[in-house]
Amino acid sequence: MQRNTQRICTLFLVLSLGLVGLLPAATVQAQSSANWQIFYYPNLNWQGNPVYSQNAGTVAFNWGSDTPPGPGMPAQNWTARLVTTTFFYAGIYRWQLQADDDFALYIDNVLYADTRGANQPGKTVVIDIPLTQGNHYVDIEYRQYTGPAYLFASWTYAKGDSGQPQPPAPPPSTPNQLFPPPPSLVTDYGNYTPCAQQQIHQKNCFQSNGAWDAPNIGSIETEPQILRWQRCTQDQFAQVQLYTNQPAQNAKCSKTQAGWFPA
Repeated sequence: MQRNTQRICTLFLVLSLGLVGLLPAATVQAQSSANWQIFYYPNLNWQGNPVYSQNAGTVAFNWGSDTPPGPGMPAQNWTARLVTTTFFYAGIYRWQLQADDDFALYIDNVLYADTRGANQPGKTVVIDIPLTQGNHYVDIEYRQYTGPAYLFASWTYAKGDSGQPQPPAPPPSTPNQLFPPPPSLVTDYGNYTPCAQQQIHQKNCFQSNGAWDAPNIGSIETEPQILRWQRCTQDQFAQVQLYTNQPAQNAKCSKTQAGWFPA
């Protein structure tokens, strides 16, 4: 197993949101109610266009040892991005993640757990995260060097804002359907056609035009991911239909001018 032996081998995530701890390796039962999209990259830094993608209902992957995870992928030194937008009741959720080699967990583009470079293959990371009621965007970045490759992630409802018991599960509903991406999407700040077609965050396609009032990459990274890809006026607010099966809602145009996300 390739490792950077000069890196410190213990990672403690001390967050005001509450880290429960790092537990010994154990099988983690995967969450089963989300619609995940997985994009695979033939490099160690999630760069360029993914060469393979798939959908899954859970994050419970065991890719084997030194085995390509999909067509066109290498057996070693690759990465994957797993993304979903799913509903949560207001409350505190206990997340459990286990990976070999490492991962980073983002929710609504905020980093909550990160074992990249910490030399912790097989460790189970447990963390409590408070969430407001509604849909939240979850992004897991996974990295594989050599040897065994697996990733498990799950969450359970821990308690409500004032300690109420767990609420009932929401009734079954039709998953939100995104609009198809446009065949071409170019703005003053780059070509967003690849991001739209792959449904990945707009930061991956951003290019500053060098103007004094142009947005910077930091401001783009703090934005939610675009849901409705179409040219618009940056920072504009409007009622926009973000899903084909949902009515129009308050939305904001990305600083990239490439589309809309919930306001």
